Amino acid sequence: MADPTLLYAVSALTLLALFAWAATVVATAPPLAAPGGKAAPTPTAKRELPTTERPPGAAGFESEEQPTGPIARILVTAVGQSDPGLHRKQNEDAYVVLEPAHLYAVADGMGRHAAGEVASQLCIETLREPFVTLEFPPEEPGLLKRLGWLKYAISRANSRVFEAARGNDTYQGMGTTVVALHFSPNRNRAYLAHVGDSRCCRFRCGELAQLTRDHTLGEAGIGGKHAHFLSRAVGIEEHVEIDFTTDAPEIGDIYLLCSDGLSRMVDAATIAAILAEHADLDVAATTLIERANEGGGRDNITVILVRVDPPVPLRTLSS
Repeated sequence: MADPTLLYAVSALTLLALFAWAATVVATAPPLAAPGGKAAPTPTAKRELPTTERPPGAAGFESEEQPTGPIARILVTAVGQSDPGLHRKQNEDAYVVLEPAHLYAVADGMGRHAAGEVASQLCIETLREPFVTLEFPPEEPGLLKRLGWLKYAISRANSRVFEAARGNDTYQGMGTTVVALHFSPNRNRAYLAHVGDSRCCRFRCGELAQLTRDHTLGEAGIGGKHAHFLSRAVGIEEHVEIDFTTDAPEIGDIYLLCSDGLSRMVDAATIAAILAEHADLDVAATTLIERANEGGGRDNITVILVRVDPPVPLRTLSS
């Protein structure tokens, strides 16, 4: 007769082996059929992104953790134009087309006397500086690196405009809007930051989509004659809240950055029709400004158009 202790041990090992086999079968079995005969989807992990990275209206967000190749996936071509309009003595808009850094921005200043012009120019100058020197602070947790660059640049601009207003009675109360677009051609991404009601729109396949949300009292639910007043601007307070988003460009896209001198004078359908009609960006920008002046030209008008082009083929680079 076998030793009972040995039998118990063998029985226990046998049961453990059976449990292990059953667990393996369950784990590797296909998903159960869902109602209708289709296999139920297998749950996958989903990374929740900070709300500051995808505000309402954000389009095409994807993780920045994409491989960066040695050759650009896209090329971008841009033009910028500005016009004082028909009723303003001076142009308080400012803009930058910094193609080596793939940075494009529009600022629309406000304030007494020449303060609006001072605010917008100071904002644009401060915004472009780190993109020229490539001097940025360490990455901020929870914010994509290039959005962090835009945040740093706009926050510095806010501080400079705010301090300039505090140090000069003539400049008290001055401020500016800003909308800034930065591309990473090797990653095929567009990074967007804005404060105020200067807009960024994307023209794709004949349709114009607004990628920014106006920071106005009207957007905040306050109607009446003050609905177009800004609820947020650069330089008004010591700190400013900035909206961020990202977009995935496609070949043929045209990104429009503009002050409200265009968006309040020309409707979206007309803008789309002009962009569809004129392949030459300079001609398209000129036509948009002309149409804004035809519509009343009540404010300064600034337009930047950025077209997404296919990358240069390798054989062209080697020839």
